[in-house]
Amino acid sequence: MKVRDLLKDAVVSCREDEPLECAVAKMYAANVGSVVVVDGAGHPVGIVTERDVVRFLAQEVDFKTPLGQVARKSLITVSPEDSTLSAAVKMIENNIRHMPVVEGGRLVGVISIRDVLRVLLTAEAFP
Repeated sequence: MKVRDLLKDAVVSCREDEPLECAVAKMYAANVGSVVVVDGAGHPVGIVTERDVVRFLAQEVDFKTPLGQVARKSLITVSPEDSTLSAAVKMIENNIRHMPVVEGGRLVGVISIRDVLRVLLTAEAFP
């Protein structure tokens, strides 16, 4: 199965000039664990996860801070054409739970380790 098959319709993102509170509000509203930070052209430039938000709270980061200043910028991405198994390996090797899906430099979705695990377990249980 390809990563493309895991993608949902909505991509949750915020622009890098928007405040941290934008990411928190969108994660809450969409019931997701991450928000991809994009530049003005829609290219992914960072990510903020629920774990980052907990860390920001502990560090008393002002939630008005622009996302471009606080988002993790070392993005690990995957292509829609990559296999689900290769995405799982990449996530494990990099100790990440959310991975942007990028095609032609543009954000087309996000997959979570839960999405990948669901597919792999189903394939194992029902070959």
